[in-house]
Amino acid sequence: MQSGIYIAVSGAKLQELRLDITANNLANVNTSGYKADKVVASPFETELGMLINESETLPAPLTGEPVSPYDIAYAQTMKVGTSFSQGNMQVTGNPLNAALEGPGFFAVDTPNGIRYTRQGNFALDQDGRLITSDGFPVRGKGLSGLSAGDITIDINGNVMIDNQPQGSLEIVEFDDPAKLKKEGHNLFVAPPDAAPRTKAGQTTVHQGTLEMSNVTIVTEMVTMIELNRMYQAYQKMITSIDECTGRLIESVASA
Repeated sequence: MQSGIYIAVSGAKLQELRLDITANNLANVNTSGYKADKVVASPFETELGMLINESETLPAPLTGEPVSPYDIAYAQTMKVGTSFSQGNMQVTGNPLNAALEGPGFFAVDTPNGIRYTRQGNFALDQDGRLITSDGFPVRGKGLSGLSAGDITIDINGNVMIDNQPQGSLEIVEFDDPAKLKKEGHNLFVAPPDAAPRTKAGQTTVHQGTLEMSNVTIVTEMVTMIELNRMYQAYQKMITSIDECTGRLIESVASA
């Protein structure tokens, strides 16, 4: 009986995590450059196959360490990742807005080091430096002393003033963007094994445009409803198992 409760609790905890991530996706549906998160869990067929397997030990899904098949019979989160699919483009007409089409990222300087973002709603500080909405300087060449009225950014990220070359945005691409980790403020941090390529040949820049979130409202709302139902089902399962255990104890005590 007790193992049944633990399995049900593991399922409920997984749905709770998925609910939190879905709610966060919906909260950022209008955040430019936001990339939706997703949870990958081990399917029931995999778990069942592991139990049927007569091996004494099997590799754990995340660590690869040998464990008993019964130790991995619970609902498990295989990975919490990010979808880097392209978001819709929204024309703003603001010369300091820039959207990326392709796999690239803008590079920015933060107190914690270089970070990467798809959010291109830039501004100018009092020194004419190009900064993000959170005040972080955008990396590149010649991005100081700019004037918002006559700035032009071409598809390669080159910056011009009055059609005269001024500098360029630093746009990078990664061989495996899945290795990037979210760090708040719509920023990503690259681990040591995910070095960026500064020659972003597959990415183009669109001035006066913002890339919107890649969250699909309808899909996330349907997912939210399904997760709520599954969470309620696990709660009922826990209650039923607990009631059965109570009746069993009472029958043994009265015997």
